Amino acid sequence: MTSQEPSQLSRDNRAIWEVRPQHFRDRRVDSILALLPALGAEARLLDIGCLDGVLTRLYAARVGTERICGIDLALHERARANGVDAIAFDLNRAEPLPHPDAHFDVVVCAETLEHIYPTDHLLREIRRVLRPGGVAVIDLPRLDSLLNIGLLLLGFQPPGIECSRERRYGAINGESVLTGHVAYFTRRALLAMLERSGLVLVEARQVGQRSGWLAEQRAAGRRVPAWLRAAWWLYDALSPKKEYLVVLVRA
Repeated sequence: MTSQEPSQLSRDNRAIWEVRPQHFRDRRVDSILALLPALGAEARLLDIGCLDGVLTRLYAARVGTERICGIDLALHERARANGVDAIAFDLNRAEPLPHPDAHFDVVVCAETLEHIYPTDHLLREIRRVLRPGGVAVIDLPRLDSLLNIGLLLLGFQPPGIECSRERRYGAINGESVLTGHVAYFTRRALLAMLERSGLVLVEARQVGQRSGWLAEQRAAGRRVPAWLRAAWWLYDALSPKKEYLVVLVRA
């Protein structure tokens, strides 16, 4: 655990995620689970950005292990209560991860890389802590999604691309909340960064945000009109560039 105070960016991220940690299982989570290998009880798993460990436990169950480590500044104490060996750690300080070389069989880094500045450093650290032949699943929002392109053409601020740390200005949806993203990835940029970090791409998937958005509306008690559900379904079915990238890489 680092003894230094967290950076301002990490404190902002912690405030955002402690308010609304994701507990629901959507298509993005299902894609992560589908890419994770079943390795058995001796496998070691690290979840970078584990929050309270609810989804971490799902990933560990898929791998088949109880040897579960996690890293986060937000809700790490709850993660420990959920059976995750979680450590408070500021990813924005570009320090080595607090784990030995070649220690893990599986690393999950979901919805985390876009929240930090030293993105190259974190990917190199994922490569370092993976054993030879180990795998990582990385999930992040896609800058060049059809939804973002369309909203820009209409003059709206796309989701997850923000000009303020206080509120979402210029969004098409007035109820949208801050994400705290500071790094933005096209598919081409992500694959190039992975290659430079020494991680070998095994499989890349794209996932729409429709199922997650609908789950958030249900959790907030908001009713989604039938026409909007139908429009979302049609867009999600036809879009050639969906909102999330989920990749499986090997060390």
